[in-house]
Amino acid sequence: MPQTMPTHTPQIDVLFISEQPLWPLDQGYRVHGCQMARALCDNGVAVKMTSLRPTGGCDQAWLNGMLVDWPTADAADHQDFLQGWSGPGERLRHKLASHQAIDSQELAGLIPLIRQLKPKAVIALGQHGPIMLRGLTHAFPELTTIWYAADEPVSFQLSCLRREGVSAIKNRAYLAGLYAGLQTFFARGLDGAIGVSPTDTRLLKHIALVREAVTIPNGVDTDYFHPVDARPQSCSLVFWGRLDFEPNADAVCWFAHRVWPRLRERQPQAQLKIVGKNAGDHVRQLGDIRGIEFVGEVDDIRTYAQAAAATILPMRCGGGIKNKLLEAAAMGLPILASPKAVKGLSWADNTTPVRLCHGPDDWVHQIERVWYDGVLSNSLRRDARAWVLSQHNWPNAARQLTRFITSLSGTTLTDHNPDAAHALKLTTINTPPRRRAA
Repeated sequence: MPQTMPTHTPQIDVLFISEQPLWPLDQGYRVHGCQMARALCDNGVAVKMTSLRPTGGCDQAWLNGMLVDWPTADAADHQDFLQGWSGPGERLRHKLASHQAIDSQELAGLIPLIRQLKPKAVIALGQHGPIMLRGLTHAFPELTTIWYAADEPVSFQLSCLRREGVSAIKNRAYLAGLYAGLQTFFARGLDGAIGVSPTDTRLLKHIALVREAVTIPNGVDTDYFHPVDARPQSCSLVFWGRLDFEPNADAVCWFAHRVWPRLRERQPQAQLKIVGKNAGDHVRQLGDIRGIEFVGEVDDIRTYAQAAAATILPMRCGGGIKNKLLEAAAMGLPILASPKAVKGLSWADNTTPVRLCHGPDDWVHQIERVWYDGVLSNSLRRDARAWVLSQHNWPNAARQLTRFITSLSGTTLTDHNPDAAHALKLTTINTPPRRRAA
């Protein structure tokens, strides 16, 4: 359960805030928020986390040790928060917040919490992050405010439109406009934003109009997701992820209807397992197709992933970096993916951690190569693990974030862990920090 801060609490460095609970780690904002906070702590930075909707049921001591309660605001706190929404566009801010069922009185609980903790920076997680941060700008004009957006939401909606066609234009245009409005009227003037790919970061800078935006690629817990010495089932595939997340549901349905029949015709013994929570009927019904098993929600994805000969990521929409791809790479699994699934990733020319597949026939060809070419399969396993260890680890991501906060605030973060002093190595910024627009 969340721990309430004592009355006399020393100043912390960073406070992560979230509208929704931070556990379990089954959504992108939870994964990158909690793992980044954990890595910052390991690097000697004083970090706390809080969520408007309580985070319960977590048995992880590292997370519970960072959690603090979200206080109740009084009338003065609420007024201070609403002052942050004032200025040009105030009416539209209130209208947008109301449309998103935002209760400003609840969000105003951040005001007394920040007065108590005195963080140097506040980092908001999730799509409503700018709404929360904007409310802090009047009461704490010197506070460094950062939106950990990861995926840019307007481009996400447009990417879905490309596969749907004319019939979806009205709905997608509405959603894209909504998220553009949330960014324009709440994120503008915030100190910083974080994207996980150069494309997302560039769009955050131009649409959200924050002062600075930086790309910090996601990491992965390489201790939890690790290779095992096990013989996978021959001619088998696995797909996992939250199945109420549109890009995941679309990807596995497309594969089951467009690729699987061709593959199964050539390889009658082929097996595909679909693993994930919150599946709709259209995804569950894929289990009726010969050779496909709908598994649903499981406690530990590793058992199913490591039993498969390869994992597939046939994404057609979405943005950012796919955590499931990093998890698969950390476990040393052969990965077959669409170009969309690897957008934002990079690797050296002499390594091939992922097999790219273009169109149904190429998917069949590449899958069969991985199944029957042991040298290729072993090379993919080795290269995937090596790549993710070097390019996508959370300690490096935390050091990038620490430097970003320092560049925005003009102050270095405190080293609270002598053993981690070597990890920080920060250069003091001599120029005064630029302040946000009114």
